[in-house]
Amino acid sequence: MFTILLMALRYIFLLLLILSIFRLVKLMIADLKEVSSQHYIESRPDRQRKEPRSLEATGGVELVVVESSVSEPKPGDTFSFDRETLIGRGERSDIVITGSFASARHARIYFKEGQYWLEDLMSTNGTFLNEIQVRQPIVLANGDRIRIGGVIFQFVRWGYEVGANH
Repeated sequence: MFTILLMALRYIFLLLLILSIFRLVKLMIADLKEVSSQHYIESRPDRQRKEPRSLEATGGVELVVVESSVSEPKPGDTFSFDRETLIGRGERSDIVITGSFASARHARIYFKEGQYWLEDLMSTNGTFLNEIQVRQPIVLANGDRIRIGGVIFQFVRWGYEVGANH
């Protein structure tokens, strides 16, 4: 009786292991398709690159790339936005990070209750604010550093927090 129960548990474990492997392969294929379609869109000559806007036009909000270990974005690149921006590897992101450590939809910054908030969108490798992992939406202050994979952004909000030093 014990040997039959032990054999059944082994088969159940084996079945769960096989199902987990199939799920992992399915996720990897979906991720590869996302990366492949993104590279196709980036290489299309008809794709328009977003022009940076002035601080006055965006209410004084920018993300400046401080460090980058990937090809895009590069250190010194500046991204202005109004109420919300999506950061990730996917083609629908407002700020595209080409490195494999960024999820397709990695993080977002949005305006709520008079402040800008950073939210991790359940990314695989996490989003870090001043080297502390973001687990729930958190308020951003001028000078905060946001790290996603090998890219570090500095949040700049001069229009609201003039004279704030971080």
